[in-house]
This record gives sequence, C-alpha cells and structure tokens, in this order.
Amino acid sequence: MEVRNQKLAQLLGASGQFFIPVFQRDYSWATKHCGQLWKDLVRAGSEAGKHFLGAIVCSPAKDLATGFPRWQVIDGQQRLTTLTLLFAAMRDHLLETEQQDVGGITPERIDDEYLKNRHGRKPNDRYRLLLRRHDRDALCRLIDRRPRHEVVSEAIDTAYSYFRKELRTARFGEVWRGIHSLGIVEVTLKGDDDAQAIFESLNATGLELNKSDLIRNCILMGLPEPEQTAMYNEHWVVIEKLFRNEKDRVFDNFARDYLDLRQRNEAQTRRESIYPEFRSFWKNREEDLESALRDMVRHARYYASVLVGPGETSDREERYRGIRQLRAAPAITAMRLLACLENSPDFGERDFLKALDLIESYLVRRSVCGESTRGYDTVFAVLTSKIGTRRPLLDLKTAFRLLPAGQGFPSNDAFLHALQEKKVYGLRACKLILDRLENHGTKEPSNTGAYTIEHILPRNPKLISQWTDMLGPDWQAVQETWVHRLGNLTLTGYNPEYSDRSFSEKKTMDGGFRQSAVRLNSLVAEKARWTATEIEERTNILAERALSIWPPLEVDQSVVDRARVRERLRRAEAAGRTVAKIAVTPPIRELFGRLRRNIAKLGGEITVIPEPKSVSYHRARYFAEIVPQKNRLQLLLALEFEHIAEPPKRAKDLRTRVAGSQHTEDSGTLFSITDERTMEEALPLIQQAHSAAG
Repeated sequence: MEVRNQKLAQLLGASGQFFIPVFQRDYSWATKHCGQLWKDLVRAGSEAGKHFLGAIVCSPAKDLATGFPRWQVIDGQQRLTTLTLLFAAMRDHLLETEQQDVGGITPERIDDEYLKNRHGRKPNDRYRLLLRRHDRDALCRLIDRRPRHEVVSEAIDTAYSYFRKELRTARFGEVWRGIHSLGIVEVTLKGDDDAQAIFESLNATGLELNKSDLIRNCILMGLPEPEQTAMYNEHWVVIEKLFRNEKDRVFDNFARDYLDLRQRNEAQTRRESIYPEFRSFWKNREEDLESALRDMVRHARYYASVLVGPGETSDREERYRGIRQLRAAPAITAMRLLACLENSPDFGERDFLKALDLIESYLVRRSVCGESTRGYDTVFAVLTSKIGTRRPLLDLKTAFRLLPAGQGFPSNDAFLHALQEKKVYGLRACKLILDRLENHGTKEPSNTGAYTIEHILPRNPKLISQWTDMLGPDWQAVQETWVHRLGNLTLTGYNPEYSDRSFSEKKTMDGGFRQSAVRLNSLVAEKARWTATEIEERTNILAERALSIWPPLEVDQSVVDRARVRERLRRAEAAGRTVAKIAVTPPIRELFGRLRRNIAKLGGEITVIPEPKSVSYHRARYFAEIVPQKNRLQLLLALEFEHIAEPPKRAKDLRTRVAGSQHTEDSGTLFSITDERTMEEALPLIQQAHSAAG
C-alpha cells in the first residue's frame, strides 16, 4: 500500500472518480456528525489552523474504460460524501444569493473542481463521487440541481439542508479556508493488499458497522466491480428488503442462526463472535459464491416468514404468530424444517404443521409449568442439529426426548396440574393460551388481535360489596387464590367498560358476557354466581381442552434408545476415542481381544463405543461393557441378577460403581473374567443381555 498525508479537498478535487461499491453501507451521517465537522472546519478556517479527519482508504478500479482514473472507496465514504454535500451546498448558496464570485470562488469553479467531470463518456462518469443505490440518485440530483419529487435518501437530504442553513449566517471565506485545511491520510491499496483486513482494522473509527454491513463486505469486497454489482442486485438486495423494516438485531439473529444451522452447532454462537465466525465459515465453504448466496437468501426468506411475516398461508401464519408471540428462540428450527419441507419428499405440509405445533406445545407447557426459559437459544440449536432430511418430524420428537431433565418436555400430568393449580396471568404465554382456547378447531375463528385479557373476578383488592357478599367472609383469600387462575381469565373488547363492575352487571350490560361473541364467555354467561366453585369448574374444563390443543411428546422408546446410542458414538468419534487407545495390560490383552470377537459374533446390529477406559456394546440400548483392569476383565451386563436362572459363582449383583465404567447403574450383573474358562462361563449371560437389548 501507499500512504501519504493529503488535504481532503485536494483528494476530492483530483481528476477522476471515487465510487462507493455496493458492499458498502448507505450514507449514514446524521446532523450531529455533520455539525461536528462544521465546527471543526469553521474553527480551522477562522484560526488558520489544521484539523485531521483520519484515513481515506481506496483501491484503483480494474475497469479503466471510462478514460480517467477510478477509485473504489474502502473506508472513508462518510467523510467524502459529507464534503461533497458541503461543496454542493456552497455552490447553491452562491447561486441563490447571486454571489457569483466570492474571493475567486464561483459556482462554476466548485462544479469543475469538486463535483463534476466534464469529459465523462457515460452519464455516470460526469460525477466526481458516485454513491450506491438510492444514495446515488439523491446525490446526483443535488449535483445536477434537478428538482426533488420525493425523498430518495433522507440522510443525504438532511445533511445538505443542514449545510445550506449554516451557510446563511457563516463567513463564506472562513468556511472555504476551513475545508482546505482538513487533513487526511490517503491510503492507496495495491494488488496484493488485503482490503478486507484493512477495512476491518479501520472499523473502530467513525460509525461502527453492524453485522449486516460486515457480512455483506466480507462476501462482496474481493470481487471485481461488475461481479460485485451483479451479486448484490441479484441476491443480497433480497436479504436487505426482507429485513429493511426490522432492527439490526433481527439480521444479527438471522446471521447467527444461519451460521449455527449450516455448521450444525450445538451451542449458539456468541453475539460478539457472529462476524468472525461467519467470516471463517464463508472462507471455508464448499459451494461456489452464487450457490452459497442463493442458499443464504433462501434461508433469509424462511427466517423472515417466521419472525417478520405475514405473507404465508393462513395455517402457517397462525403458527408463526404463536412463535412471535412467545418471543422464544425456535426460528433456527423452523428454518431447518422449511428447508426439509422444500427438499424432503416424505415431509409434507401436514408434518410441518405438526412440528410447529410440537414446538409451541413445548414452549407453552414449560411456561405454564414454571420451567426456566433460560438457554432456549442453545436448546433449539441442539434440536436443529439433530434434524435430518429423511424423517424430520421423528428426528425432532426424538431430539426433544433426549434433552436433559432441566430442559425436558413437560408431561400431560405436569401440564394439567399446572393449569389447574398455578396462576396463568402474567405468563408470556397467557394471551396465546386464551387465543388458542378461543379459536382452536373452529372454521370461524374470532379476531382476537384487538382483544385484551379480562379478569372476571376483578383483581382490584378493593372489591365492591356485591363481590365481597358473593365470595363470603374469606373473600380476600378467595381473590388471592383464584383471581389469576385460568378459569377466571377471558378475552374481551370491553375491558374498560367491565372495569370492576359486579358479576351481574358484567353479564347483562351492553357488550356483556351474555351478548359476547367470544366463545370463552359462553360458560360464564350461564352462571348465576362467580365464586371459587365456578372458577375451579371452568379452570378444569379449559385445562382439559388445553391438553388437546398442545399435544404431548409421543415417540417410541426404542427410537429414542437407538438415537441415544448414535449420539454416544458420535461424541466418542468426535473426541477421537478408539478401542486401540484403551489401556490394556499385557496379561489380559489377548483375552480382551477374544472376548470382543465373541461379542461381535452374537449377530444383529451391534454398536461398539470406545469409552475413555472401557468399551461398551449396544443394540437398541446398552447391554454390555468391558472394563480392563490389571489382571482381569470386569464385564458389566445390563441384566437384572434375579433374571439369571442359574447364576455362575463369579456373577454378582451389581450394586456399587466399578472404576472406569461409564454404565454402572443401580442394578445389573458384574462378572470378573480372568481366563478362557471364566470367559466361557460369561458368554451365556452376554447372550441373554444381548437378546434383551434388541
């Protein structure tokens, strides 16, 4: 690279054109940034001083068909653009105040030296600075003094207007001197310089780039300009449009989830690591650039349909709304399922909706049961990593079953008990629960979007006499116990009108329960009283209905067992464990080999898993483990001791842990093998355990 001190105005006034490549962000300086630059240059102009603005990093463009030099701006576009806008504002100030020559400064001079190339061959060649996308149109319109029909770039128009306003009261000559005292370091890259690395090292100055800027730059920066533009227009712009109205964090979350999905990560990437991890992933990808971008765009569409919406079919959108309402973290899993829906012939729309229902059931059940919601990002990363393309719904169910106890899928009994005994109001899932109870299974759903949650028995501790008389002398205890239970909650559009009225008034008033179109209110309207008895009755009815709305986790245990075995084997292989690495002393090495060969002859599909100090054997589940010790082999069998008809003398009821074992359980059989004879005695027991594990 070539580095030299330079005046910013001289750099912009040099012959040629600077252009902002498509991978750069839009112009984003706000009034406060322009204001700081203005103060700096006014101070420098009045004091005949200097002010340093930082570095401008450029690289020469490879296409020289324009007939003059062109420079791609790697870093510094905000300063170059702002100075160009200031020059345009100064030119227009001179024109509109009819000051044609202020100390030799004329509108024509500003045009010729800082804004336009007079001899450009193509329309865009005649601008000294060419921006990207709608910023380009906005800046070109200002330079050409074309009328504005609409706001194309709010930031461009705001900065230009700010300078026009300041110039009305400023000393023009001082501003001019101030501009020409602004110093920079001009960095010109050569062919072997790493533009991306240099760009990232300079990112700490100015406005910090968000993840979408960094990732876009990573993808497009190294390409020739025509290919940059083509890839941006055909692919990246689709992603920008999908997330345009969302906060930057939504794209950050998509980038993280996409990265974890593609790499099948079981722990979610930390937010501060999203960009460096993505950069490494992108550099080492196997697909060509266009295929990789198509895949990223496809998954961005999946992600946006789930978390941004709407636009999907009604059945899907209903499930997506539930996911958004719960504000949990299953979007990564939904992305994977949508990809399977597109690519797996045996996974259709019906199974896809079942999978979404299962995810919602998991979240709702855990919410009602009071289970921790911490770590859901990691939970869904793990679940997603287990979903294959052949049987996605079964894989999802199995992965749910394999979650550790603290993250598990609540049972029907636990869910029903929590619905009947716990306070539901205040849960994040509360509104969704009432929405689903209102509309599940009907072809004429109520539009509950504008409804709010109503406490039938008011939660105001200062109940009116009609309520205290109805509830009895212990009314405070009744209210405390039942006011937030499921049976006391409903939906209504008349919440302010209901207020703390008596039960009778809530039923009979205009829009009251008797007139309500909300199905949840039909049972309430039938009641003459509303006490603990009625609330409990309605709670039980709604709780039973909830069991049919949010299904339990049902998966064959043998499928779960086999999946658990595969997972143990995968982890052993990932750790680099092999049978050859198990420490075995010379006296029993040959015996260890013969016993392993005898087990291999038993037939059926046997999975052999090297453990740190042992080797274990599995069919649908574990059935045997060999732990080598100094002068013997300890054989552990998943075989209840009392199930052995005539146990050999060396067989023992396993009640204590065996050193080096990974499968010692509360019960089983332990057998010590020291020679050929004792091994022969053990073989029938191994056969029995093998048969039971199939």
